[in-house]
Amino acid sequence: GELASGSDDKTVKVWDPDTGAEKSSLTGHTREVSSVAWGPNGELASGSVDKTVKVWDPVTGVEKSSLTGHTARVVSVAWGPNGELASGS
Repeated sequence: GELASGSDDKTVKVWDPDTGAEKSSLTGHTREVSSVAWGPNGELASGSVDKTVKVWDPVTGVEKSSLTGHTARVVSVAWGPNGELASGS
């Protein structure tokens, strides 16, 4: 398994929870990251004070999409069992 974290340093990091080693650092947010969630297909979503939700490939570090519809900071992201993505601001 893997662990994901979001930080005030604007990054999302993926960790090996057994060793504590950083596996990847995902950059693209312009403000603090307030929420992260694993998707059903291994993708990772993050919400940020920059008012965006980003979807990542955590293996390659590639930003797959950036959703920009919020007008305030995004405080939560969550995946549904069929791949639906929800966010709250």
